[in-house]
Amino acid sequence: MDALLQSTRSFRHGARGRLLGVLFRRVAVAAMAGALGACGGGGTAAAPPPPPAPGPAPAPSGPLPAQLSVPAPTGYDADRLAAFDRLNEIRLSAGLGMLAQSVAMDQAAQAHALWIIANDAFTHDEQEGTPGFTGTSWARRDEAFGYVPVGGVELMSASVHGALGVDVLVNGVYHRAGLLAFEPVDVGIGWSGQAAATVALPLVIDMTRPGTDTVRGLGQAAQPAIDGVAIWPLAGATDVPTGLGLESPNPVPDQDVLTLGTPASVTVAADETIAATAFVLTERDTGRVVPTRMLTQQDDPNGLIPGSFVAAVPLAVLASGRTYVADFSGSSTRFPSGAVAAIRRHWSFTTTAQPPR
Repeated sequence: MDALLQSTRSFRHGARGRLLGVLFRRVAVAAMAGALGACGGGGTAAAPPPPPAPGPAPAPSGPLPAQLSVPAPTGYDADRLAAFDRLNEIRLSAGLGMLAQSVAMDQAAQAHALWIIANDAFTHDEQEGTPGFTGTSWARRDEAFGYVPVGGVELMSASVHGALGVDVLVNGVYHRAGLLAFEPVDVGIGWSGQAAATVALPLVIDMTRPGTDTVRGLGQAAQPAIDGVAIWPLAGATDVPTGLGLESPNPVPDQDVLTLGTPASVTVAADETIAATAFVLTERDTGRVVPTRMLTQQDDPNGLIPGSFVAAVPLAVLASGRTYVADFSGSSTRFPSGAVAAIRRHWSFTTTAQPPR
């Protein structure tokens, strides 16, 4: 996992502070104005009967609004806290909802991080009978610690600390598709500062929604501001990495993964299937069209892309300090209604001025 052994540059953009400031201001608690009834006059009129107690609120029929604030996590060391904060910073900046800490999922993810070191095996799948075994898959491990997941994903990186591990994940294709999914509401984070012979500092992130909660189990929608479509890199982003890095499996298997550039992507909700008419990446100053490989659920060679995600993967590392324009046109089809909505996104981002190392 050499790419995971190399630190990917932190993803920053000039407007991030201003954007996040706006987002957090939106969730400031507003004072509720209570109507106070005036009492006047005398007499012996009986007090009106109290209003009937309200019945239970009906369960929502669809995803909850995006969580724009979550409780501060507890029990994390500095690296796990940094990963939690960066994950939610990325999701908020992309127009998605934050994820709340799940202690049970923390325990499952931490157990797997320790299993990776104990068995010197950087894999999602544990083998029964091995040291530290808690479940064959991430979902079984979550269940073993008391959390029943619905959908979701486990993401892993290694040999980087805290926030940088999340930056590595969002710069890929398969990991980005999971990290920018609309629906998850909870997260568990595990991390080990230890090293085995072939893997060190594993970061494990489980993201899902609870099958034991009829409300939160429906998941969450995106923020209304992005009109149901999340893009990455963000519009106006700067210091974007030039290369995808070593993602396994290779999304373009007929080419060395380290020669691929940072992908542009479009994500919709899980109950929608996105179709691309065109997805073009152009170097702004020269007008040169960047050769790319489009990845959708239909043409992903590894069968890992969900139907809600599409990416354009540059077939060469992007140039340093250049601005690129992404132009997407297509549509989404909602299940089960079959409703079709046109999607058009046109945005730009700028790569880091530092040459790749």
